[in-house]
Amino acid sequence: MPENEGSVQENSDQQSQESILEQARQKIRQQKEEVVPHNILEDLPLPESRRKLTIEIAQEDWERRLDELFEEFRRSATIEGFRKGKAPVKLLQRRFMKEAREELAERILPPILQKYAEAKKTVIYGKPVLTDQQYESGKAPRLTLEIEVKPEIDPVGYESVEVEVEEVVVPPDAVDANLERLRQENAYLEEVQEPANSDDDVVVVDILAVGKDGKTLDRRSDVSLQIGVPQSAQLPDAVREALKGKAAGETIELDASTPDGTPAHYTVNVKSVKKLRIPELDDEFAKDLGQENLAALRAHVEARIREQVEEEKKDRAFNAVVAELVKKVEFDVPPSLKAQVEQDLMKRDLTHLYMTGRMPQHARGLSREEYRQRISDDADQRVKGYLLLDAIGIKENIEATEEDIQAALEARAKAEGRKPLAVRAALEKRREWDSFVEEVRFEKIRNFVLSKAKIRWVPPKQSEQPAEA
Repeated sequence: MPENEGSVQENSDQQSQESILEQARQKIRQQKEEVVPHNILEDLPLPESRRKLTIEIAQEDWERRLDELFEEFRRSATIEGFRKGKAPVKLLQRRFMKEAREELAERILPPILQKYAEAKKTVIYGKPVLTDQQYESGKAPRLTLEIEVKPEIDPVGYESVEVEVEEVVVPPDAVDANLERLRQENAYLEEVQEPANSDDDVVVVDILAVGKDGKTLDRRSDVSLQIGVPQSAQLPDAVREALKGKAAGETIELDASTPDGTPAHYTVNVKSVKKLRIPELDDEFAKDLGQENLAALRAHVEARIREQVEEEKKDRAFNAVVAELVKKVEFDVPPSLKAQVEQDLMKRDLTHLYMTGRMPQHARGLSREEYRQRISDDADQRVKGYLLLDAIGIKENIEATEEDIQAALEARAKAEGRKPLAVRAALEKRREWDSFVEEVRFEKIRNFVLSKAKIRWVPPKQSEQPAEA
């Protein structure tokens, strides 16, 4: 055979194999998406927004898929006394029928439940729990399972709800406090030829720590440490204290224990000293922040505080309205949805702890049991609020229009300093576009509910923290 003919034949064989593989992949995908012929024999309500379904699967389809599943098993099964892929199917069926049936049920149930949810116009939460399986020779198999669904809610009272909400109090010095915070946030380090004598001073040093046996325990160069911060740069406090009053070019030597308690002799060379400089509150500082002058910066801070006050008032009013509406309607919360919210709330608190070193205000002073109860109650209210608002939106036919979505997209793009198309592309890439649209819808529902509410503002029961710019 000519060389080029052999090459053509080889390419043809390869393409044929790839075509066969692709057909196999398509078949698997189709099977996963295909809804198996079935009948729902029983659909009963259970507590906690659950339902019990008994589903009968068409016998012919079940047996065909079960045979195909065992063929899959056979190709990969390693059974003693048989080469891989050569074990008789009958043997596999005797040994692994229970596992095969469970596997097949897991494959065929998701499309069935998706069709069920669409037909019932509901949402299924969490993972279905298979509670019973009935297999009789010559009869269609029956699968009994429990699912969590979105509760049916008939919202009432939202057209004329009345609530009391505490006013948002802004301290008289809020503007000055925010300006001072801006100064602190824009502080910078400046290298100086002075000794390090302030807790805010930073020294850049070379470190050598040698143990009693002469072995090097620590050798680092260009290490920055703050004079007033204990254990800064993982150095003993004795070393840090000895650096006070030292200037660039000076060296200290002393004996101290390393952080793990090992005795060592430290030699530390001071390479530079940096002082913390806080900018003056003047026109130049305002220009650095993008404002024309100090008066313009002050006006900007005042406007931002007013915006935050309005946002806080809206949040307080909305939370009060939702809490009141939840009292008017009784319904169960799907356990898996509540559990997910509980996890999110605990993650939020742990993130706060990691970032600040302290638990959030609402969690301080609580025992473990009290904290868990607080999280449980909070999650329960949040889930009920979400489900209730969704029900109001459905009842009032509130949807996010293209104009609503575009306006929200442009607002987000402006806040992020990007183009709307870029923001949308990023959301779609992360598969977050549908969530974004749902957020727009919920904002419309929120505004609708607030527009119907009668809100009476009352003085706060305790002092509040100043709003920040």
